[in-house]
Amino acid sequence: MAQNQGVDRRRFLKLAASLPLTAGLVAFALPLVRFLKPNVEPFKLLTPTLKDAPVGEPVVAATLSEIPKPWDFKYFVYTQKYPQYTPDGFKSAAVPGLVVRLPNKVQLPWGWVRTFGETPQFTESDVIVFSRICPHLGCIYNYVREWQEITAGYGGYVPPKDRQHALMGCPCHLSIYDPADPRQPGRVLSGPAPRPPRTFFYTIDSARILVKYVEPGGIA
Repeated sequence: MAQNQGVDRRRFLKLAASLPLTAGLVAFALPLVRFLKPNVEPFKLLTPTLKDAPVGEPVVAATLSEIPKPWDFKYFVYTQKYPQYTPDGFKSAAVPGLVVRLPNKVQLPWGWVRTFGETPQFTESDVIVFSRICPHLGCIYNYVREWQEITAGYGGYVPPKDRQHALMGCPCHLSIYDPADPRQPGRVLSGPAPRPPRTFFYTIDSARILVKYVEPGGIA
């Protein structure tokens, strides 16, 4: 019995000695987590939440009559609001966008949209809507109707014969994307970009292309 009491006492002392260390680690970690997640309430830091996700009002990016033919396009701007600890309670940011009419239907990358509880009208379309923010370092890329302009002005890149059509090119660091790649719309053809540009979720209402959300995530 005395031996068991000695073992229990040692365990108790080890536990008591570890408490200050644990408390110190928690005290160190909490300000760091608050810095990384400033918009989340203190006791919800470890709980998945979309309260701090940026949201915006639906925007009519284009009408179908404005992009009737393959490779027709239109630029637009979508405004997001980010929750912030400011008098207004939010910060607005403009996200430039691009609507393109493709010559063929592509599989729309909308698996992520269930994050917002939205049910897609369709899973493939010949209309796709991209963010114009380059995934490399956040520059604004261009939609280039003639692929020869890509070769002349974006590093001399010559696309393969099956990609000699309208492309998207970033003038900052010469990343080039194919909006019509059937496997991955916006696929990177050349340059330092790590992935395709993010896409917008949209619905079609009375021939209006109504943009509702932009794919969540950072630049790279």
